[in-house]
Amino acid sequence: MGSGELNELNRAFKHRLTYPSPRRTGGVDGVAAVEPAAPAALRAVDVEQLARVAHELTQGISQGAIGGVPLREHFADSLRALYPDRHNAGQRAVAEFLRGPHCDDVDMLGLCRGRSVTEAFGEFLLDKAGRGTDTALLIERELLAALVKTLARHPEPGYLIRHPHLRRTGEGAWAAWTDGTRLLRDADRAPVAPAVFVACGGRYFAGGLSTPLTCALLWGAAPRPGWVRAWATGERADAVGRAREALRRKGLIP
Repeated sequence: MGSGELNELNRAFKHRLTYPSPRRTGGVDGVAAVEPAAPAALRAVDVEQLARVAHELTQGISQGAIGGVPLREHFADSLRALYPDRHNAGQRAVAEFLRGPHCDDVDMLGLCRGRSVTEAFGEFLLDKAGRGTDTALLIERELLAALVKTLARHPEPGYLIRHPHLRRTGEGAWAAWTDGTRLLRDADRAPVAPAVFVACGGRYFAGGLSTPLTCALLWGAAPRPGWVRAWATGERADAVGRAREALRRKGLIP
């Protein structure tokens, strides 16, 4: 079976797991029971059995039982903000996520090095909230925290991360940054109030940093953010070296 057929099987598998029964997939209404284009092997699977698996899949991912990814815990405040009246907000959100295009690059069958399910789910929540909202800033902080916490435990991921504000800063070390006042998705724009998320030597740190210390933190990033290069010129470049020594003593860079 070629890579194209494997990818098609992966898409069909996700479709059949998330569409077969509205009452078993987090209460999502108006979905088709069968995908005619699905491979014959999947069309032959008992629909009710697949519905039960679909329920377990969405519930399991929201609780961290699938692949050890506790999306409901990672995005607890975001889910409360987006689903204020639902006791099963995590399961509902995961069901919607798996039905939509945000999970297209997430590999369910172990066929390829797919996108991080945490990142893809965070992007789904951002689009649901609207990227110019206060909730979007909350989602972004929980997304970066979740990604970096995972990298603190597993610094060599077996999945792809595409977030423009997450960089490797050395062997076994990662750092991410955002702005405490706005959703910032431009690596060339300096944050007004930097907030950072750091994984180094198996430890995790998050909090606000001054612009000089944030520049020092990201100076060794690959690639170095454009705003860091623009800020750290002249005498500032000399200060970066001293600041990096201080960060190294605190265990924030290798």
